[in-house]
Amino acid sequence: MMMRTILHNLVLKCKKNLQSLFSECKKITLNLVSNHKKQLIATAVIIAALGIQPLIYIIRSPVLIVSDELFDNLYGLERIKRQQRSASIALFRRVLPVVVADGASPDIVSIAVTSAAARPYCVVFPRRYAAAALFYHGEFPEIPNVVLGGLISHYDLPVPNGILCVYGTDRDTDLYRAGVLAGILANTQRTTAAQDEDETPVQQIVAFLQDRDITETQRRLFEAGVQDYSPDTEVGFFNSPEGIPEAEKVSCVVLAESIIESFERIPYVPLILFSWLDPALTSGDVVVMFDDSPWSQVVAAVQMAARRQEEGKIPSKALVFSGKIADNGVSRTLRSSARKPLIYPE
Repeated sequence: MMMRTILHNLVLKCKKNLQSLFSECKKITLNLVSNHKKQLIATAVIIAALGIQPLIYIIRSPVLIVSDELFDNLYGLERIKRQQRSASIALFRRVLPVVVADGASPDIVSIAVTSAAARPYCVVFPRRYAAAALFYHGEFPEIPNVVLGGLISHYDLPVPNGILCVYGTDRDTDLYRAGVLAGILANTQRTTAAQDEDETPVQQIVAFLQDRDITETQRRLFEAGVQDYSPDTEVGFFNSPEGIPEAEKVSCVVLAESIIESFERIPYVPLILFSWLDPALTSGDVVVMFDDSPWSQVVAAVQMAARRQEEGKIPSKALVFSGKIADNGVSRTLRSSARKPLIYPE
């Protein structure tokens, strides 16, 4: 009898322990399933997000840039592809070129744009196709389009209204930044000359700027930029290359346009150039280029048009060619200073 009682108690105890064990296993299993389910849900959400972003990118209406073969060849086809990728990423929508025949009439340009996209997000026209922009605006008044007028006065371009927008090149900011970069180059050469007794001391920065484009205010802005980094450097303004001193007295030449052949007599002088030409077509002495092409300004232009900003100015994009600068520290300084904000001098 006693043995039966003992066995009965053992069975009850084992049953109780098994129930407790099953209960714990059930909790653990439920927790594992719950955590796994959360992980599955999180993974599904991530996969869905990753999958839907490209879809959104593809179905969003594109930005179109009107161009022609002459410009494309001078600008550089590979360069256009790089600019197209970077602009598409920045705007999170496709940026597509619309290439027309050189000098195509406004109606032909409008047909080409419509064929590329019936309802584009925005169409960007270079100044040479301003008439086509006005024609397209008349055909599709609800679609935003932008005319990039460069340095041309707005009086010579279509009247903006918030849908048709007109933006120019911010030459004030460009010249100030060019002065900053020229000051950095001058200060670097001055330091190098001081360390080398055989090196002829650099005396000044020379700026070759066209009178018809450059105002007195812009000259002051350029000088202010130079003084920010090289306060002891003299700045000279010249109307023709003949007045520029000999190379040993020059630390940097700034060209307001892409006429480089005139500077063959002063080789090995760093050049800062305002041009959208393919760098491969310019002098080997060009270390910085200020590019105000539609490809360099498209992101800012589309963002401004999205805000319905009728008029405005966009700075050029400063391209620093690091491979032509021996000192990596100087190259980094130039790149970091290329976007320095404009500060008007007193």
